[in-house]
Amino acid sequence: MTYILDRETALVAQEEGQFTIAASDVYRNPTGMAFGGWVAAIAGRAVEMHPECRGPLVSQQIVYMTGVGPGEVSISVKLLRAGSSTQFWRVELSQNGSMTNAADIVTSTRRPTDIDYQVEMPATRSPEESISLPSVNPMAPKWVSHYDQRIAKGIPFAVNESPEAIVWIREADGRPVDRISLLSILDTPMPRTFFVTEQFRPGSTVTMASYIYASEEDLAEAGTDYMLLRVTGATVRNSATDGRVELWSKNGILLATSSQIGFFR
Repeated sequence: MTYILDRETALVAQEEGQFTIAASDVYRNPTGMAFGGWVAAIAGRAVEMHPECRGPLVSQQIVYMTGVGPGEVSISVKLLRAGSSTQFWRVELSQNGSMTNAADIVTSTRRPTDIDYQVEMPATRSPEESISLPSVNPMAPKWVSHYDQRIAKGIPFAVNESPEAIVWIREADGRPVDRISLLSILDTPMPRTFFVTEQFRPGSTVTMASYIYASEEDLAEAGTDYMLLRVTGATVRNSATDGRVELWSKNGILLATSSQIGFFR
């Protein structure tokens, strides 16, 4: 079976370190520009496909200089430095000769240690007791339908006590979670502006940093089940807002975190 995310992130290799892909019609926002999670995913995919890549993705810091519109996207990958277990990469995306995104990515092979601490997973309602997202916001972008999301805390387009939200999430077509899908899922939360006002306030992400802690065994155990995503915000003011995400497997393993800043009108 070919899953939607795999089909929509299938890069075409050119000369070494160069790839192309047609901008996805599936992972697109109502503005006509690509969903930021899709952009993050293809940047990660390009590193994974590079012949010199020797370890799994562990971090990505990406800037969104402008939107990725319809048409061909060119991707350039460069290995900046490599150690015995860690590699440092630069990925640049462009359209029509102009750069749209730049990402610094780290791949690394890590070993288990005798230290095993993580922040506690929040206690919340089960997926079955939570609210299915389409019933809350039927005007959502097309890409939202490719995620099965259940809201456990925080109602969008309402004045909540805080911009915190908790959502159960998984791929709607049953695709097992991996590092590429994590990069995309970490950008699925709605802007924090949606949780402090009833008005629609359009905005866009400027930069996002994502960190993956999961081992391959953790990802295999998470599989196709729901994951718990908690997103908080420290500020919504002066036309800027942030988002801080924690993502757990259903059995309580912290898989990844992210932070981002966006501007809104």
